[in-house]
Amino acid sequence: MKKTLAVMHNEIRTSLGRKAFVILSLGLPLLVGLIVLVMILIRGDTAAAPPSDTGPELPETTGYVDPAGLVEVIPSDVPDGWLISYPDGAAAQAALEAGEIQGYYVIPAGYLQSGELSYVQLDYEFISGNRLDHSLMEWVLLVNLFNGDEAAATGAWRPLDVNWQQTTAAGAAGQGASDESWIAELLPNLMAFLLYMAILLPASTLVSTVTDEKKNRVMEILLSSVSPGQLIGGKILALGLLGLLQIALWVAILWIVAHLGGQALAIPPGFSIPTSLLVWTLVYTLLGYAMYGSQMAGLGALAPDVKDTSGPIMVVMAPLIIVYVFLMIIVQRPDGALAIGLSLFPLTSPVAMMARMTATDVPVWQPLLAAVLQLITAIVIVRAVARLFHAQALLSGQPFSLKTYGRALLGRP
Repeated sequence: MKKTLAVMHNEIRTSLGRKAFVILSLGLPLLVGLIVLVMILIRGDTAAAPPSDTGPELPETTGYVDPAGLVEVIPSDVPDGWLISYPDGAAAQAALEAGEIQGYYVIPAGYLQSGELSYVQLDYEFISGNRLDHSLMEWVLLVNLFNGDEAAATGAWRPLDVNWQQTTAAGAAGQGASDESWIAELLPNLMAFLLYMAILLPASTLVSTVTDEKKNRVMEILLSSVSPGQLIGGKILALGLLGLLQIALWVAILWIVAHLGGQALAIPPGFSIPTSLLVWTLVYTLLGYAMYGSQMAGLGALAPDVKDTSGPIMVVMAPLIIVYVFLMIIVQRPDGALAIGLSLFPLTSPVAMMARMTATDVPVWQPLLAAVLQLITAIVIVRAVARLFHAQALLSGQPFSLKTYGRALLGRP
């Protein structure tokens, strides 16, 4: 056990010394978390301001001339002093030239028939002139068209507010049933992506580590003092722990989004990620990495150089790629035969099962069965790769091929 821990400690130190691994595995989630916090702070300040659905406010004071006699009331949410009435164009023009107002509106007598009004300012700026926001004046006119009834004007301003809910095929509300929100729609894809990255990055690093040690003949020295099982076990445990750290960082970001985002990020009230889902995420990360990480270690043990492993890596990762090809079907029909099959097959179940569990309620026996099948598969693969590590010294001079790799895993000469 001491030798396994020694290998694990050395592997963690070596991996953390790789800039690419640190940036992708640890730096990326920290950067995303920082961006999310900044967005929450910025949008939180905006959300804390007095609520208004009328659009952005103009910072400078604006005047208006109303020959049509339309404006009788100023809505309650219009800032005091923003809109100043002038009896005629001459008075408004004088105020404009004196710098008392930014500009002024002229509401003609035929406004109700034409719907047109004029806006007068001293100097027209080609770049910003077309971007002036007239929504606040539009709101003032709308309220007056409804005789000062702001509730009726609000209904006309925003006539449609749809709340979307999803139910399961049986008609009962599913786990994701809630008001429409970007996070509820994105969560299944996001969890699948996190599982994919947490498995792929440490496993790919394992290929590079083993290949480099073999190329530098460090592998032969290690095998003279530790058993193949201790060597592969220590390496898998090391990068598995780093993969868990990566998942923990992403989960922390999700927690921040779910619990602190609130109105700033348009998170529905009461939205939370179930604790059981987080537990299954950790379980499937470990088991998925054990299956794929050990296979990657086997590739590194047989390949003369890391550049020879690019094609075989795609073959090894093909089951997870297949899951991504059918991910939309899994999310839209999580209780379909394809989704259930992919979520139970060991090599595809880590990602497929997480996508299903975030999209609907899954019977408890299914994730349990998937975990048991993954565990059995991981044990078989790790033992096969341990045998392969013992044989790699004999095969080190041979060119790499998938046929050689498959025969070595099966223990055939």
